[in-house]
Amino acid sequence: MSKAIFFDRDGTLLVEIGYVSHPSLVVPYCSSVAALARARQCGFRLIAVTNQSGVARGWLTEADLACVHTRMQEILASGGGALDAIYYCPHHPQATVEAYRKVCNCRKPGTRLGEIAMEGFGIDATKSFAVGDKITDLRFGRSLGVRPCLVRTGFGAGEERELRRNGPGDVHVAENVVDAVDWIIREDARNL
Repeated sequence: MSKAIFFDRDGTLLVEIGYVSHPSLVVPYCSSVAALARARQCGFRLIAVTNQSGVARGWLTEADLACVHTRMQEILASGGGALDAIYYCPHHPQATVEAYRKVCNCRKPGTRLGEIAMEGFGIDATKSFAVGDKITDLRFGRSLGVRPCLVRTGFGAGEERELRRNGPGDVHVAENVVDAVDWIIREDARNL
Protein backbone atom coordinates (compact mmCIF):
# COMPACT_ATOMS: atom_id res chain seq x y z
CA MET A 1 0.00 0.00 0.00
CA SER A 2 1.26 3.45 -0.87
CA LYS A 3 0.83 6.77 0.90
CA ALA A 4 -0.59 9.84 -0.83
CA ILE A 5 -1.34 13.52 -0.51
CA PHE A 6 -4.65 14.64 -2.02
CA PHE A 7 -4.35 18.28 -3.07
CA ASP A 8 -7.06 20.72 -4.00
CA ARG A 9 -6.12 22.67 -7.14
CA ASP A 10 -7.23 26.33 -7.10
CA GLY A 11 -6.18 28.28 -4.03
CA THR A 12 -3.94 25.42 -2.92
CA LEU A 13 -1.56 24.49 -5.73
CA LEU A 14 -2.52 27.28 -8.13
CA VAL A 15 -3.06 30.95 -7.39
CA GLU A 16 -6.78 31.55 -6.83
CA ILE A 17 -8.09 33.71 -9.69
CA GLY A 18 -11.60 32.35 -10.07
CA TYR A 19 -12.12 29.97 -12.97
CA VAL A 20 -8.90 28.94 -14.73
CA SER A 21 -10.25 28.58 -18.26
CA HIS A 22 -7.05 28.85 -20.32
CA PRO A 23 -3.53 27.39 -19.96
CA SER A 24 -2.06 30.90 -19.82
CA LEU A 25 -3.86 31.40 -16.48
CA VAL A 26 -2.07 28.49 -14.78
CA VAL A 27 0.14 30.01 -12.06
CA PRO A 28 1.40 27.83 -9.21
CA TYR A 29 2.03 29.40 -5.83
CA CYS A 30 5.68 30.25 -5.21
CA SER A 31 7.66 27.19 -4.10
CA SER A 32 4.72 24.79 -4.49
CA VAL A 33 6.54 22.96 -7.29
CA ALA A 34 9.54 22.36 -5.02
CA ALA A 35 7.24 21.26 -2.20
CA LEU A 36 5.58 18.69 -4.44
CA ALA A 37 8.97 17.42 -5.59
CA ARG A 38 10.02 17.05 -1.96
CA ALA A 39 6.84 15.10 -1.11
CA ARG A 40 7.47 12.82 -4.10
CA GLN A 41 11.06 12.19 -2.90
CA CYS A 42 9.61 11.14 0.45
CA GLY A 43 7.53 8.48 -1.26
CA PHE A 44 4.12 10.14 -1.50
CA ARG A 45 1.77 9.74 -4.44
CA LEU A 46 0.60 13.21 -5.49
CA ILE A 47 -3.08 13.40 -6.43
CA ALA A 48 -5.19 16.45 -7.28
CA VAL A 49 -8.93 16.30 -6.63
CA THR A 50 -10.77 19.39 -7.78
CA ASN A 51 -14.32 20.68 -8.25
CA GLN A 52 -14.55 22.34 -11.65
CA SER A 53 -18.07 23.71 -11.87
CA GLY A 54 -16.94 26.17 -14.54
CA VAL A 55 -17.64 23.32 -16.96
CA ALA A 56 -21.19 22.98 -15.61
CA ARG A 57 -21.64 26.74 -15.86
CA GLY A 58 -20.53 26.80 -19.50
CA TRP A 59 -17.43 28.91 -18.87
CA LEU A 60 -15.10 26.25 -20.27
CA THR A 61 -15.35 22.82 -21.83
CA GLU A 62 -13.80 19.58 -20.64
CA ALA A 63 -11.38 19.94 -23.58
CA ASP A 64 -10.38 23.40 -22.28
CA LEU A 65 -9.92 21.89 -18.83
CA ALA A 66 -7.69 19.16 -20.27
CA CYS A 67 -5.46 21.87 -21.78
CA VAL A 68 -5.29 23.64 -18.41
CA HIS A 69 -4.29 20.40 -16.70
CA THR A 70 -1.70 19.61 -19.37
CA ARG A 71 -0.09 23.01 -18.78
CA MET A 72 -0.23 22.56 -15.03
CA GLN A 73 1.51 19.18 -15.31
CA GLU A 74 4.20 20.69 -17.58
CA ILE A 75 4.97 23.37 -14.99
CA LEU A 76 4.97 20.93 -12.08
CA ALA A 77 7.07 18.35 -13.97
CA SER A 78 9.69 20.98 -14.81
CA GLY A 79 10.58 21.07 -11.10
CA GLY A 80 10.09 17.37 -10.35
CA GLY A 81 6.62 17.79 -8.83
CA ALA A 82 4.32 16.30 -11.46
CA LEU A 83 1.10 14.87 -10.11
CA ASP A 84 0.38 11.16 -10.40
CA ALA A 85 -3.20 11.99 -11.36
CA ILE A 86 -5.73 14.80 -11.57
CA TYR A 87 -9.36 13.95 -10.84
CA TYR A 88 -12.07 16.54 -11.37
CA CYS A 89 -15.80 16.88 -10.96
CA PRO A 90 -17.47 18.96 -13.71
CA HIS A 91 -20.94 18.82 -12.13
CA HIS A 92 -23.01 21.31 -10.18
CA PRO A 93 -26.59 21.03 -8.86
CA GLN A 94 -27.53 24.38 -10.48
CA ALA A 95 -25.55 23.94 -13.71
CA THR A 96 -26.53 25.99 -16.73
CA VAL A 97 -25.30 23.16 -18.99
CA GLU A 98 -28.00 20.50 -18.62
CA ALA A 99 -25.63 17.54 -19.09
CA TYR A 100 -23.67 18.58 -15.98
CA ARG A 101 -26.63 19.45 -13.74
CA LYS A 102 -26.64 16.82 -11.02
CA VAL A 103 -26.01 16.08 -7.39
CA CYS A 104 -23.11 13.65 -7.31
CA ASN A 105 -20.62 12.04 -4.97
CA CYS A 106 -17.65 13.10 -7.09
CA ARG A 107 -18.10 16.76 -6.11
CA LYS A 108 -16.17 17.46 -2.90
CA PRO A 109 -16.89 16.97 -0.08
CA GLY A 110 -18.10 13.77 -1.76
CA THR A 111 -15.40 11.12 -1.82
CA ARG A 112 -15.94 9.21 -5.09
CA LEU A 113 -12.87 10.63 -6.85
CA GLY A 114 -10.69 9.96 -3.82
CA GLU A 115 -12.01 6.42 -3.62
CA ILE A 116 -11.17 5.85 -7.29
CA ALA A 117 -7.63 7.13 -6.69
CA MET A 118 -7.19 5.02 -3.57
CA GLU A 119 -8.25 1.88 -5.38
CA GLY A 120 -6.26 2.64 -8.53
CA PHE A 121 -3.02 3.47 -6.73
CA GLY A 122 -3.40 1.11 -3.77
CA ILE A 123 -3.36 3.97 -1.27
CA ASP A 124 -3.40 3.41 2.49
CA ALA A 125 -5.69 6.05 4.01
CA THR A 126 -4.00 5.80 7.41
CA LYS A 127 -0.72 7.02 5.87
CA SER A 128 -2.28 9.73 3.69
CA PHE A 129 -3.31 13.39 3.86
CA ALA A 130 -5.61 15.93 2.17
CA VAL A 131 -4.57 19.56 1.66
CA GLY A 132 -6.92 22.33 0.61
CA ASP A 133 -8.07 25.89 1.15
CA LYS A 134 -11.75 25.19 1.86
CA ILE A 135 -13.74 23.43 4.52
CA THR A 136 -15.14 21.16 1.78
CA ASP A 137 -11.57 19.92 1.21
CA LEU A 138 -11.28 19.12 4.91
CA ARG A 139 -14.61 17.28 4.93
CA PHE A 140 -13.48 15.35 1.86
CA GLY A 141 -10.30 14.31 3.67
CA ARG A 142 -12.06 13.28 6.85
CA SER A 143 -14.68 11.28 4.97
CA LEU A 144 -11.96 9.57 2.94
CA GLY A 145 -10.19 8.62 6.17
CA VAL A 146 -7.05 10.70 5.61
CA ARG A 147 -5.65 13.51 7.77
CA PRO A 148 -6.82 16.98 6.68
CA CYS A 149 -4.72 20.14 6.42
CA LEU A 150 -6.02 23.63 5.66
CA VAL A 151 -3.73 26.09 3.87
CA ARG A 152 -4.21 29.83 4.38
CA THR A 153 -3.73 30.58 0.67
CA GLY A 154 -6.72 31.04 -1.64
CA PHE A 155 -9.85 31.08 0.51
CA GLY A 156 -8.01 29.45 3.42
CA ALA A 157 -7.64 32.47 5.71
CA GLY A 158 -11.38 33.12 5.64
CA GLU A 159 -12.18 29.44 5.99
CA GLU A 160 -9.85 29.24 8.99
CA ARG A 161 -12.00 31.81 10.82
CA GLU A 162 -15.08 29.65 10.18
CA LEU A 163 -13.17 26.55 11.25
CA ARG A 164 -12.11 28.20 14.53
CA ARG A 165 -15.72 29.19 15.30
CA ASN A 166 -16.78 25.55 15.00
CA GLY A 167 -13.69 24.01 16.58
CA PRO A 168 -10.85 22.81 14.35
CA GLY A 169 -10.95 19.21 15.54
CA ASP A 170 -8.19 17.21 13.88
CA VAL A 171 -7.29 19.82 11.26
CA HIS A 172 -3.76 21.10 10.92
CA VAL A 173 -3.47 24.68 9.56
CA ALA A 174 -0.48 25.66 7.40
CA GLU A 175 0.51 28.92 5.74
CA ASN A 176 0.83 27.36 2.28
CA VAL A 177 1.63 24.12 0.45
CA VAL A 178 5.30 24.33 1.48
CA ASP A 179 4.38 24.44 5.18
CA ALA A 180 1.74 21.74 4.66
CA VAL A 181 4.25 19.38 3.02
CA ASP A 182 6.81 20.09 5.75
CA TRP A 183 4.20 19.14 8.38
CA ILE A 184 3.15 16.02 6.44
CA ILE A 185 6.75 14.83 6.13
CA ARG A 186 7.29 15.33 9.88
CA GLU A 187 4.08 13.45 10.67
CA ASP A 188 5.04 10.65 8.29
CA ALA A 189 8.47 10.30 9.92
CA ARG A 190 6.85 10.22 13.35
CA ASN A 191 4.65 7.30 12.30
CA LEU A 192 7.44 5.13 10.86
